[in-house]
Amino acid sequence: MRILHLSSLYPPHIVGGAERSVEHLAEELVSLGHEVGAACIEREAEPKSVLNDVSVYRMAHHNDFWLEDWAKHSRFERNWAKLKQQWNFAIAREFGRVLDDFRPDILNTHSLLDISTLVWREAAKRRIPIVHTVCEYDLICGNAAMFKHGEPCTHWHLGCKAVTASKQITNRSVDAVVSVGTAILQTHVDHGLFRHLAPERRRVIFYSCTVPDGDPAARRAIDRTGRPMTFGYLGRINTEKGVGTLVDALGRIGPGDWRCLVAGQAMDDSIERFTEQAKGLPIEFVGWVKPKDFLEEVDVLIVPSFWAEPSPRTVYEAYAMGVPVIGAASGGIPELIGDGNTDWLFEPGNAEDLAAKIRGAIARGRASLPDERSFQHVIRESTSRRVAEKYLDLYAELIAERAR
Repeated sequence: MRILHLSSLYPPHIVGGAERSVEHLAEELVSLGHEVGAACIEREAEPKSVLNDVSVYRMAHHNDFWLEDWAKHSRFERNWAKLKQQWNFAIAREFGRVLDDFRPDILNTHSLLDISTLVWREAAKRRIPIVHTVCEYDLICGNAAMFKHGEPCTHWHLGCKAVTASKQITNRSVDAVVSVGTAILQTHVDHGLFRHLAPERRRVIFYSCTVPDGDPAARRAIDRTGRPMTFGYLGRINTEKGVGTLVDALGRIGPGDWRCLVAGQAMDDSIERFTEQAKGLPIEFVGWVKPKDFLEEVDVLIVPSFWAEPSPRTVYEAYAMGVPVIGAASGGIPELIGDGNTDWLFEPGNAEDLAAKIRGAIARGRASLPDERSFQHVIRESTSRRVAEKYLDLYAELIAERAR
């Protein structure tokens, strides 16, 4: 089978989890004997290359400005660029040339942040079946997060309707949709997308996730005698990720036989307000870390996302390393932790509720914490092989259906 993936970015250019997920899937499909390509946008077009046996096409973005330069432009410039981006015929034509060169049996699109969905029509014109993987809110939200003015969106803003209007039409070219979580898939359907698809053409497939060199059994064997209970946060340091809620909750607990390691970087100067908020508490901001090294240090990971995060990779990574997770009951987090798991879920943005969950973990003690043997429902479904097999089943169905 010849399989082409399209996403905004592709490694080694990484700004989030989406790029790593596409890479994992592409390389696993190669290992299963398929011909795989990956297309993405760049500041400037680059010649076709091969990376780990994946044919990589890096196209010029053809937008007003590059996606990592948005902060340098005014609000009006950003909104105007978003509005125009829907009708970026130049990127559609360039992607058409990629399709003609690679000649895929199937196209799988992923994050299309800053890529016009006119690319779907290029595939449809060539009668190539299209699978779209929903991993963020870029099809219905101008900032792809449904988070505004420090809070999750409670309604569909007029501006977002305007900058995503064309997607209400172009999504009809998609033959099947895959989502990394049930909640985000339903959100898209509620906003009018993918309603033309039969229920069996709307599927949930978890991210594939591994922790390089990680070994949960080796982590479990580490002697932690005399160490304080260690909580951890891993991810971007900003408001929507719930870092403020985390620090506030720990402040309500106060100093004791515990500590918290906050790993990650801020996209702006926001880290100063969190470090100021954490003064006097055993909270250490450790910057960028390797997931394996970090997860070997912590007893419990906290994922306090205030926005409806679709399916946080940090939960997968923690479970793979045998680390339990206290998470906000938002987005796709409850699906991973368990909707009824009240000991490990708290109300998003509610610092007192989070503090109660942390106190509960401290009271139970390190020896009674669950490990990877309790998380097999997620670990089994997020191995690279399992995820690839699920995608291949869907690809095969669509190709056979198109042939008929």
